[in-house]
Amino acid sequence: MLERLNVLGDELRFVFITSEATAHPLDERPVDAVEIEGFATGRLFVEVRPSHNAKCVRCWHRRRDIGDDPEHPEICGRCVDNVTGTGEKRRFA
Repeated sequence: MLERLNVLGDELRFVFITSEATAHPLDERPVDAVEIEGFATGRLFVEVRPSHNAKCVRCWHRRRDIGDDPEHPEICGRCVDNVTGTGEKRRFA
């Protein structure tokens, strides 16, 4: 299961429709994680917690890198690249 999730890398957050998502081995799962019952292909535990990062005004993701670019103080690095650069490279669309 972990291998399947880790293939997605940073794009795992898009599967869960969240700002950030991390997959851990079962024996390293967070203490507060709860098991999702009825998951057909193995055991899946999930921990959900609010982000304390600011929200990007463009994509609404809560990210640590908002304001890192002084020319775009209200958007995240991903959006800066999408607006002014070559755009993000998505592996799964």
